[in-house]
Amino acid sequence: MNNYAPQPKNNKPKYKGKYRIDSTRLPAWSYASNAGYFVTICTDGKKCFFGEVVQGEMQLSQIGEIAQKVWYEIPNHFSNCQIDSFCVMPNHIHGILIINQIREEGVMNQIQEEDAMNQIREEGVMNQIQEEDAMNRVSTRGDDQRGGVTGLFNPMLSKNSLSKIVRWYKGRCTFEINQIYEGFRWQGRFHDNIIRDEFALDKIRQYIINNPIN
Repeated sequence: MNNYAPQPKNNKPKYKGKYRIDSTRLPAWSYASNAGYFVTICTDGKKCFFGEVVQGEMQLSQIGEIAQKVWYEIPNHFSNCQIDSFCVMPNHIHGILIINQIREEGVMNQIQEEDAMNQIREEGVMNQIQEEDAMNRVSTRGDDQRGGVTGLFNPMLSKNSLSKIVRWYKGRCTFEINQIYEGFRWQGRFHDNIIRDEFALDKIRQYIINNPIN
């Protein structure tokens, strides 16, 4: 083979003098759709911030402990997301995120029902106050704080996509880690695979579990 053969010309558009990297996202797929996603996020330059593997087991550094802790906090901030198998490696993390918008809607309905019940109880108290006021001819102040827990805004209205969840995770980790070590950064992008069925889910779970050993 002639190593000096002319190479094909790169006709891709440049951005700031560099060729753009093709997106790894699957075209025409909504990443807020109900599905399981196998996510891999690497540190910037693949530097080993998170610890080391010793005899097939991952020994987490203080930074690695933060990366693990924040992952388990994801469902507390995204009601439409459940976490599955997960592991921290020296310079990256592997994890399965399961997006379930139906679960989010259920939480939203529960909040709305509780809000409605609170408002009914509040109106009942207000009516009682007004009746007592009329009977006693004593003026009372109305309660201006109405509307329950979602009176001013409802945090469940937005559909949270995979990118939003990963962006929050990376940002929260960076913030907490930089409290003890300035200069930590993640790689700009992350890698994901859509999990198609139970067979693929089990296979990926085993891969994550066995990753330190391998």
